[in-house]
Amino acid sequence: MKKIALIIAVLLAAASCEKKAEYNQTLGLLSEYNILSASGGSTQVAVFSNTSWTVEMDRQVDWASIDRFGGTKSGYLVFDFDVNYGRARRVILVFHAGGETRTLNMYQKGGLSDSDCDLDLDATTVEAPAEGMSTIIPLDTNLWYNLDEMFLTLTYPGDEPETPWVTLESVERDKISIVIAPNETGVARTCNMRLSHTDAGAYDSTEGDTIHSNTVKVTQSE
Repeated sequence: MKKIALIIAVLLAAASCEKKAEYNQTLGLLSEYNILSASGGSTQVAVFSNTSWTVEMDRQVDWASIDRFGGTKSGYLVFDFDVNYGRARRVILVFHAGGETRTLNMYQKGGLSDSDCDLDLDATTVEAPAEGMSTIIPLDTNLWYNLDEMFLTLTYPGDEPETPWVTLESVERDKISIVIAPNETGVARTCNMRLSHTDAGAYDSTEGDTIHSNTVKVTQSE
């Protein structure tokens, strides 16, 4: 009987410690990611804490917002998000409390699959003088809701320069503007340019999927 009583006492003590540890948890969330529909809407995010906490988005986006930036003890916030007509996207909520940090990936499904994406530049070559220039290339795309997230992917037949000499100035629905820097190397140079876009990838990973346009060969005289 004494042995049984001792075992029960140990179990009760362990349960008490577990409850105490749970009660003393400074900051907790239900999961590390939340999957949102492409159709838009709002969702509640539960926060577990025994002290005051703050929250912020890791970057400013125009398609999502939160109704509060902090609270005291456990509670929730409301996350609103717009319809997503483009590719999958995400923003990360960053919570702070008592020296602890937790993150929550708010992943929104895309209304456009990779197989349905159109991203084509209406050019195969661009020739630039040694003094450099700005030029426009016609663009054919249905990624109208992802224009501000596009970037250039550059490859070089020889050594890669310390800084890119072709830069993307702007992307519009039907064209892109690029700037070609003056050539001060003393020799002619070439690079292969593609317009690219990276989406949010899979819901449980922050590694996105990148699609590319056709390749445009950029040559510049010496």
